[in-house]
Amino acid sequence: MYQFAMIRALIVCAFLQICSQPDAYAAEPTCGPYVVAFYELGSLYYRSETTGYIGIDKDIIDELARRTHCTFTPVLESRVRIWSHLKDGTLDMTVSGIKTPEREQFGRFIIYFKSSNYLLVRHHPDESVNSLQSFINHPKYRLAIVRSFKHGEKIDSAIEELKKQGRVDEYADAEMVARMLSIGRADAMFSMPVAWGPLISRNRLKDDLDFLNVSNDPPLLHGIVLSRQRIPPEIVDRLSNAMDEMRKDGSLEAIYQRYLPADIAKNMLP
Repeated sequence: MYQFAMIRALIVCAFLQICSQPDAYAAEPTCGPYVVAFYELGSLYYRSETTGYIGIDKDIIDELARRTHCTFTPVLESRVRIWSHLKDGTLDMTVSGIKTPEREQFGRFIIYFKSSNYLLVRHHPDESVNSLQSFINHPKYRLAIVRSFKHGEKIDSAIEELKKQGRVDEYADAEMVARMLSIGRADAMFSMPVAWGPLISRNRLKDDLDFLNVSNDPPLLHGIVLSRQRIPPEIVDRLSNAMDEMRKDGSLEAIYQRYLPADIAKNMLP
């Protein structure tokens, strides 16, 4: 009788353990749906003539969704509106954002690539530019930039100097900046290798530009930006762990190589 009672108790315990499994999974925090704001910028996110929007940022968000079972709803927005909405708590997240002390007050960052800005300067047959300072020294040359972009301490300081001289024009996105170069309304722009390929191709600028590596600053770190107001820390941890796995198993570099040369892709890894 004693043995029977023990066996029965073990069966009951096993049954209760099995039944408790769904509850354990149900206790996993629901992840989403979260609105993720994309913006058009070179190989990061651009419209393909055949398949719609593609790019590094899209592939990374898709892979994070697959690994974490989070649900993301994509929207296309300007950078100015993205940062405004994140700051006032009306947007869940965005991609490839650069960390600053101000932005860290309202967003958590998951870093996934690093890059440096180059100065892309139109050829001028009578005068040449071979450095950032030589561009500044040409008083008639104008710079086009994307409003709200951060370029690194040295470059941003130079931009402020040019603004004081009235030589900077700001636009909503990089596509418009490249267009201004193509029609001669600007003489230079800043861009990263990850960004300039499709921009230059679409605006037929390939043979008209010099590419100057003008920054001595450390590489800029870019990350997914998650609203502190709207996304709980446990979800941030889940996404951060998945990104770390993607870096370790080579998936992150493989995504970069879909759109960029292998040497640039490798140098992007944080």
